[in-house]
Amino acid sequence: MAILVLTQPLDVTSDLVITELHRRGVPVHRVDTADFPAQLTVAADIDGHGQWSGTLADPYRRTVLADITHVYFRRPGPFDLPAEMDPLERRWAEQEARLGLGGLLFALPHARWVNDPHAMTAAEFKPRQLAVAARLGMTVPPTVITNDPQRAREFAGVHADAGVIYKPLHTHSYIDRDTGQTMALATTPVDAGEITDAVAGTAHLFQRRIAKAYELRVTIAGAKVLAARIDAHSDAARIDWRTDYDSLTYQPVELPARVRDDLLAFTRELRLVFAAIDLIVTPEGEYVFLEVNPGGQWAWIESETDLPITAAIADTLET
Repeated sequence: MAILVLTQPLDVTSDLVITELHRRGVPVHRVDTADFPAQLTVAADIDGHGQWSGTLADPYRRTVLADITHVYFRRPGPFDLPAEMDPLERRWAEQEARLGLGGLLFALPHARWVNDPHAMTAAEFKPRQLAVAARLGMTVPPTVITNDPQRAREFAGVHADAGVIYKPLHTHSYIDRDTGQTMALATTPVDAGEITDAVAGTAHLFQRRIAKAYELRVTIAGAKVLAARIDAHSDAARIDWRTDYDSLTYQPVELPARVRDDLLAFTRELRLVFAAIDLIVTPEGEYVFLEVNPGGQWAWIESETDLPITAAIADTLET
């Protein structure tokens, strides 16, 4: 038995899980795909029964491929190819690396992925998230996705009583071309008069603003559902708690059985073993699904609440 961890060298979240696995005596091989091909070597042969055998090795550790039972897919870096390659050579080599090394890892006969990167990619599409949640009976905010400015204004007008928010369709940060700083788009209240024709430039997601008693961050690892209540104590955090962490307080909570079962059904539908899910609880006690992050951070929630998230992920990787 061996667990392969695919992530960058500086990943404190993975460090917690690896430390717990070491404490349990479970063999772990931590690998960054950025080390391939310079520092990471793979050699494998296929037999007549369709089984690949071989090894994955770096300067510190050598693992037999057939011994890998789980792959913890976190945040591996891009392949580090020789600098002297021209752009055409680089694109070709990147494809060969992805299909060769990646193909061998996906062909591991006994490995369970947490999470399968293909499932993660498919689960990142917010339209799909909302559709699956609604189909399973969960409440989702009234939502429009459009590049038609007039349709966006009409939606904002219909929901003017509660208000409308804009939020990005992706969860990743970006680099500002002018400043070089890492930026992220926060949830932003808008009204019809603020929506300009710039909406025509790409797809935009607008939602009816949902009244909040508090929010929940629910971390799922296998069959374990660990929920933290998040209370915001600033105006900015009440709109998007990610904009003002200093104003937040947390406490662990137990979810109603119905909500718990709905969320487990949701992750099964998306083929996610691990998921970080955001919910709103309204003043009336209704649970409203917002989104799922298939690779969401969780270490700070564990630190604030003592929820056993590290142990839950280690259990999933060890089972």
